[in-house]
Amino acid sequence: MSTIFYKVIFKGVKGDSSESYSLTFKNIIQEKPIHIPSQFFSSLKLLSQKQANVVNFQNIGEVVQIGASTSNYDINYYIVVLFTSLADGEKEGFLVGNLKKIGDILIGIWPFNKESASISSKNILKKLDLLTEGSKFKDISVIYS
Repeated sequence: MSTIFYKVIFKGVKGDSSESYSLTFKNIIQEKPIHIPSQFFSSLKLLSQKQANVVNFQNIGEVVQIGASTSNYDINYYIVVLFTSLADGEKEGFLVGNLKKIGDILIGIWPFNKESASISSKNILKKLDLLTEGSKFKDISVIYS
C-alpha cells in the first residue's frame, strides 16, 4: 500500500519573494472516516471573536494529492486547522475535507511524520474538543479554501 500525501498550497502576498507557501499533510482516511462535528468550526469562529490567538481566514489556493488513492472521494472544499500546544510548544495541524452526503471528515495530519499511534478517532475528537476550549492551545488558525 502506497502512502498518500496532500500538498496544500496557500496563496502568498503579491510581491513576496515566494508568492505561495505549502504544507504537506499525511493521508489518514480510514475505512471508517473520522467525522468532524458540525459545531466544531462554528465554535472556533465564536472563539476567534473572544480571543486574539484564534483566527479564521480564506487562503487555500490549491490542494494536490500525491500518491495513488484506493478511495474515490470527491471533496467539495478543504479546511486546514493549525495550532500550537501550550504544554510542549508542539505545532500540529489537521486537513479536513467536505464530502457530499457525508459532511466534514479528517483526511490528513501535519506534521506528516507524526506517530500513527495517536491517530485514533478517540484521540482526534478529544483534541478537537480541547481546541474549542482554547485554553490548552495558542496560535489557532482555521484556513478555508
